[in-house]
Amino acid sequence: MSLTQTIKEKAMELGFAAVGVATAEPFALYAEELNRRPEMYEWGKTLSQKASVKDLNLLRFIDPAGFLPDVKSLIVVTDSYFEEDFPLSLAGKIGRCYLKGLFCPEESAHSLRRKEFKKFLQGLSMKVLYGPAPARMAGARAGVTNYGKNCFAFANEAAGKSSWVVNEPFLVDRELDPDPPTLKVGCPENCQKCLEACPTGALYSPLKMDPRKCIAFHTYFNDGEIPREVRDKMGTWVYGCDLCQEACPRNKRWLEKEKPMNQALAVRTEHLKITTLLTMSQEHYEQNVWPLLYYIRKDNRRLWQRNAAIALGNQGDPDTVPFLIKALSDPEPLVRSHVAWALGKIGGSKGRDALEKWRRQEQEDKVRQEIEAVLGH
Repeated sequence: MSLTQTIKEKAMELGFAAVGVATAEPFALYAEELNRRPEMYEWGKTLSQKASVKDLNLLRFIDPAGFLPDVKSLIVVTDSYFEEDFPLSLAGKIGRCYLKGLFCPEESAHSLRRKEFKKFLQGLSMKVLYGPAPARMAGARAGVTNYGKNCFAFANEAAGKSSWVVNEPFLVDRELDPDPPTLKVGCPENCQKCLEACPTGALYSPLKMDPRKCIAFHTYFNDGEIPREVRDKMGTWVYGCDLCQEACPRNKRWLEKEKPMNQALAVRTEHLKITTLLTMSQEHYEQNVWPLLYYIRKDNRRLWQRNAAIALGNQGDPDTVPFLIKALSDPEPLVRSHVAWALGKIGGSKGRDALEKWRRQEQEDKVRQEIEAVLGH
């Protein structure tokens, strides 16, 4: 058995959905796309200042040799995150890949198999580096995924050939037998359903996305006020967004397939209720939310509360008004201003009376402006 085949068998044994091998030359198309619209990615260079992740200078990922000078091959494993169903109460609120905790601080089956695979490769006397390559392009070069117009990678065989997968590149200093690449778009030529489903226009053309307009970006990487013109379009999403994937005909069969319930998530649903997120304590956040959904920093609980207020406003349920009224006294102006907007969105005398009363004591201009906009002052 060849070394390449031995590696592939180990990857599948560990539970990865697919595995392929690619050559390690620079990603010229990736460089071309980034250099064509650099303004869309500037935010990544200071990302660590406002999120629980490292700064993200995407230009660094063009050449794998910049991370591992002796790199000879890329081993790309594909992990499926939709083998189990998700609790219905979380649908339309938190993106599925985040709920699955693919890269979260908690130990998971995903993190354990990544560690085990890296250890296996090192046991073959290889230098190994996990991660630093454009995952979707690496997957296409390794023949495990192809492209979708919604900018997601679609599995060639795994998970019903859907996009409910992630690619994870491993850089190695060994020349392995490469697989035939699948550098193609697998979508029907006339299909535009993902673009039509994107409410903010983040998907502005097939294979083109402005991340700054994405609902997911706003939920965890926007650390300030959500623009009013975006709030209505966020629906009930509080962390991430799956709309373009849900609208895709290529995902329909797997989306509707009967699957066993993810019991670990079913236990956590109470911790992730929108009303709970709005009024949660710091202790609740650090113990029950952050370990799974960690992009928002521990000291930025207010962003979760901001998102929850918008979601409740868009949900429009009068029964949630008491929770919003309680949150009007939150110490964070960012929370109070979005709560005021949400109460205005729901309407009704209870919310209006509470805003009128709170307006007299509110000291922050931004919050008072939101209240007055609702009250028509």
